[in-house]
Amino acid sequence: MAGTCEGDNPVAKADLKFSMRRSLIPILIVVCAFVAFPLALRKLFPLQLPAAELIVHSSPRGLIDFTFSDGSAHNLTLDHFRGGLVLVNVWATWCPPCKDEMASLNHLALLFADKNIKIVPISIDVSGAITVRSFYERLGLNNLLIYVDPSKNVMDALGITGIPTTILIDRDGREIGRMVGPAQWDAPESVKHIRETAHL
Repeated sequence: MAGTCEGDNPVAKADLKFSMRRSLIPILIVVCAFVAFPLALRKLFPLQLPAAELIVHSSPRGLIDFTFSDGSAHNLTLDHFRGGLVLVNVWATWCPPCKDEMASLNHLALLFADKNIKIVPISIDVSGAITVRSFYERLGLNNLLIYVDPSKNVMDALGITGIPTTILIDRDGREIGRMVGPAQWDAPESVKHIRETAHL
C-alpha cells in the first residue's frame, strides 16, 4: 500500500517551517520591546539622581595612603594633593550608578576649576586607563583627569564596600565626610553643600 506520511512531504515541511518562523515573530517583538522600552524611557525621562549629601564626621579622620596611577601610568598617592581639598570618587565603567553620575562630576570639576579643590575620580577597572579613556571620550568628559587603581587598593585603604563612594579630603589629607551611592553633583544644592562643608 503506497503512501507517504506528512513529514516526508517537501511541501508540508516547507509549510511547517514557515509556520514556525511566523510563530516566533510575536515572541521576538515582545523581547525587543522589553529591551528597547526601558532605553526609550531613559532618553525621554532622564534619571533624576539625588543631590549630594556627604555624611560629615564630627572631626576629620586620618586615612591610610595608597598608590594609584594617572592616565600616563605615573604612580601617585593622596600626598600628591596635600595642601588642597580633594573630592575622591571611587567608581568603575561597569557600574551603572557610577556611570549615571559621571557627567555631573565632570560639570562639577568645571564649576570648581578656579577653587582650591580637585575632583579625583579613581576607577577600579581591571583594564586600567585604556577602558577609562574610551569611556571619557564616549561621554565627552573633558574636565576630569584619568586616575586608575586596577588592584583596588583604594577599597581597603579608604574602607569602601560599595561604589560609587565619594570622599571629601581636607588640606591635611584627612577625611571630612563621605557619600555612598550616586548623586547629581552639579545640582545647586550639591554645590552649596560641598562649599559649606569644605568652607570654600
